[in-house]
Amino acid sequence: MMQSIDQNAELYLLVDGGKTKTEAVIVDSNGSEIAKSRGPGLEIIGSVNGYERVVDSLRTTFDQLPQTGRFAGVAFGLNGAQAAPSYHLSAKAISSLVKADQFTIASDVVMNYLGALGNQPGVVVAAGTGAVVMAISRQGVAYRIDGDGPLIADRGSGHDIGRQGLKIAAMVDDGLPGSAALHKAMIERFGTLENTAASVYGAPNPIEVVASFSKSVAEAANEGDEISIEILRSAAKDLAMNVQAAARRSKLVGTPFSYSTAGGVFNIGPLVEKPFHDFIAQFLPEAEYQKPIGGAIAGAQIMAMNKAPGLEQVTTRIGAN
Repeated sequence: MMQSIDQNAELYLLVDGGKTKTEAVIVDSNGSEIAKSRGPGLEIIGSVNGYERVVDSLRTTFDQLPQTGRFAGVAFGLNGAQAAPSYHLSAKAISSLVKADQFTIASDVVMNYLGALGNQPGVVVAAGTGAVVMAISRQGVAYRIDGDGPLIADRGSGHDIGRQGLKIAAMVDDGLPGSAALHKAMIERFGTLENTAASVYGAPNPIEVVASFSKSVAEAANEGDEISIEILRSAAKDLAMNVQAAARRSKLVGTPFSYSTAGGVFNIGPLVEKPFHDFIAQFLPEAEYQKPIGGAIAGAQIMAMNKAPGLEQVTTRIGAN
């Protein structure tokens, strides 16, 4: 139930902008939730018409929130916000819609990291529609692995899993060896291979459509389809290899460190989680799994309230508007 808004209260707006959905939460200075809303996913802001699409998506999300006065702080995690120009364009987009004393902009992986491990050294892998890994060294230096988008990267992501599933289903339709279970799932959902292609390429967000087929891959795997099981195992290995790369780059290898996970791919269950942790044990025996403290919104709260010192290299703070 939505609480009433005290216009004189110190309020913070926390925004998690992913590829398939945007979540916005208003909290007070104690971190208590006042209101929340969900809207469409955000385009990578450097893409064609990316800025305009980000503004439109944010407006749709914010219009569902109650009217407030000025925010003490806004924390905004945006998929694809990896470079300084994207940070500043993101700040411009969100500051055109709300008023605040301070805006903190970062890649959504920064929020996922803070939500999972806080500000301690370690590695966090976030695998939802996309996939990215962030490590923080013992010296407080942040490193990113992957997260470069579905056309060239996002290894082990929901999009990667869905694309592999659709690829194999299409092969069966063409008379090649593959998975009858995945072909059946494609036909039941789309009707024909031609309709599948039209649904993907004609969608406002093709990435989301492809990624959503990962659910069909997971269902087929849970029913014993060996090809689907292997797709999930391969995704788990890719994610574990990214963790290994992040640990090496941040020089965490050799002594014990924590790692954690975030994102919907890990919600698939044991067919992803078990091989993932097995590969981590094989690649990084010194790594110890830590259950996430919280989610991306919890990380946004840490950012908004300036409780994450030392991460200036991966966040941009902009003053009042």
